[in-house]
Amino acid sequence: TDVEVPEVEFTDDLADDDEDDGPSLPDPKDLELIMNRIVDGVKESYKSIRGAEPTPDIFDRIMVEAYGDTVPLPTVAQAVIVSPTLAQVTCYDPSVTKSVRDAIRDTLELNPQLEDEMSGTIKVPLPRVSMETRQKTAKQLAKQAERARNRIRDIRRKAMNKVKQAKDGKLEGVSEDEAFRTGKEIDSATEKVTKKLNDQLQAKQDEILAV
Repeated sequence: TDVEVPEVEFTDDLADDDEDDGPSLPDPKDLELIMNRIVDGVKESYKSIRGAEPTPDIFDRIMVEAYGDTVPLPTVAQAVIVSPTLAQVTCYDPSVTKSVRDAIRDTLELNPQLEDEMSGTIKVPLPRVSMETRQKTAKQLAKQAERARNRIRDIRRKAMNKVKQAKDGKLEGVSEDEAFRTGKEIDSATEKVTKKLNDQLQAKQDEILAV
């Protein structure tokens, strides 16, 4: 069975217009926060991707129809890995057991079974994931990370356009020294966030490909 890598929508709070005539330099700390949100979004998507051994995290992103609303599975049930091929999900309120079962089935494309509806217990058989499938998933994650890097580079590029305007004397009240210092801080933030992205990608790939 192929492992689906969730789509991550990469957004930022910078204006799309590179010709913004505002008088101030971008704040490197604000830029770092925006970049980090991109990286954190990628990391959040990892939760539903299992490696050689399953973890309860694979259930975290499942949304369940319950009480007239759509809620994350962990708010209505607890998932435990019983063995490499079996998980058990226990609902806090037995009345939502069927909804939880259906959400697991539809989201993970598994075949959960009601062990005891009155007690809210669901058994979830977990198929073994072949090395071929895991290698494919690791490659998909690398492509996802590259899209995130491109968004980070785009944020840096927009910010450095404004820094260049200041260095060229086109931002009133901003000195060349201030622009140079801001540019260095933006580069430092970009390197820091990119390293965080690369490190978490490597860690997840190592987990997926573990023998």
